[in-house]
Amino acid sequence: MNIGIISRNVGIALICNAIFMLLSAAVSAVYGFDSAFSPLLLSSLITFLFGIFPLIFVRRGNDINIREGIAILILAWLLSCIFGMLPYILWGGEFSVVNAWFESTSGITTTGATILNDIEALPHGLLFWRSSSHYIGGLGVVVFMMMILPSFGSVRFKMSKMEMSDISKDNYHYVSDKFVRVVVTVYVGLTVTAIAALVLAGMPLFDAVNHAFSVCATGGFSTKNLSIAAYDSVLIESILMTYMILASLHFGLIYASFATRSFKVFQNPVTQFYLGTILVSSVAVGLNIWAGGVVQGFGQAMRVSFFEVISTISTTGFAIADTNGWPIFSTLILLAVAIQCGCSGSTTSGLRSDRVLIINKAAKAQITKLAHPSAVVQIRSGKSIIDIELLSSVSIYVIMYFLMTFLFALIYSFFGFDLLETLGVSVSMMSNVGPAFGSVGTMANFADVAPLAKWIMGIQMIIGRLGIYSALMIVTLFSRRH
Repeated sequence: MNIGIISRNVGIALICNAIFMLLSAAVSAVYGFDSAFSPLLLSSLITFLFGIFPLIFVRRGNDINIREGIAILILAWLLSCIFGMLPYILWGGEFSVVNAWFESTSGITTTGATILNDIEALPHGLLFWRSSSHYIGGLGVVVFMMMILPSFGSVRFKMSKMEMSDISKDNYHYVSDKFVRVVVTVYVGLTVTAIAALVLAGMPLFDAVNHAFSVCATGGFSTKNLSIAAYDSVLIESILMTYMILASLHFGLIYASFATRSFKVFQNPVTQFYLGTILVSSVAVGLNIWAGGVVQGFGQAMRVSFFEVISTISTTGFAIADTNGWPIFSTLILLAVAIQCGCSGSTTSGLRSDRVLIINKAAKAQITKLAHPSAVVQIRSGKSIIDIELLSSVSIYVIMYFLMTFLFALIYSFFGFDLLETLGVSVSMMSNVGPAFGSVGTMANFADVAPLAKWIMGIQMIIGRLGIYSALMIVTLFSRRH
């Protein structure tokens, strides 16, 4: 394995982080050189130096094998989280080392959980860095890195598939050379239009930029202590719900829809299943909290339920209500959609709707086969047949997801959480949702969580964001003897 090639390409990822830190310092300068200016400028310089060093002293290599590609993927994420701590540590305030680790990892992995008791006390530059860390992680530091690499060879496409797992045969098929252009075009396009829509809806420009970064990355960091509830605007909530859904759909399908001026994205069976899940879950939760008297008025109940369900299933984590007082029925639905999440090829994590749909189809096929033993039953996703290899891969992934979620839940049970909090935190970290339930619910934070638990949660966030296969593949590859 070529350490030089790995260090050069991880260095490029760090330079991407340094650029956003510098942009955040520029924001500090615009707002009167606030207290975050020096920490951000120094952090940018340190990160840039560590990133540029291997580019200067390590000879460039052209061929990257899959083991090196995976190493680049893992190290780019991990070091981005570590260097992302610098602005927080240097600024101080509530940011101890462990809190800086939690906030940085939560940002880069687009989880959106926070340790801050008073978000609005942060200077503009640091608020912008929080949102920028979402933006970097939303599409993946590796994708940002590939944008400026002249050639990644065949590994480029393999790494892109790790970054945005494409398991639906009906998804938009793109070649490796087009991958970066497709996802970046959609990502930037969504961001620009989201900023414009939020400004027109009455949100201040600074807040609009930060929330657009968060929503397009399905991250969830807000500039307000009360999150989106602070604006109390149906129009702003509607815009954010629209973009939460768009950012959780397959970017290739969105690109294809605009390129062909068609509704291709909505003709995809995974998209239909995902939107159907949102509709059914939101109506069920709305009726439950309305009938239970938790929310007064049918319209208000539907407003709150649709926003919270979409925010959860898209892994964004914005909030307009405290869900701690909701009936257990609604809480379990939120837990279920937090496990499923959005579509592959998007900025979401979790099991993803593609895998859940395939498992549902497989279960239906098995029941049909039991009822009609001599029948030849095929599992289809749209016009494509799901082969045994894909079904096996999906089944193993689902089993591993639940196994790892349970194992982390066992660990969290030693830190004073009750049963619902324990399960909620583990699912939230694994699916990068952000808020959980109880003491770490939608209107709370993780400030009082034990330091050791915060370190562990950060690790689980990274595993969840990379995907279980990507995170574990490096262990198997590096354990082999050649």
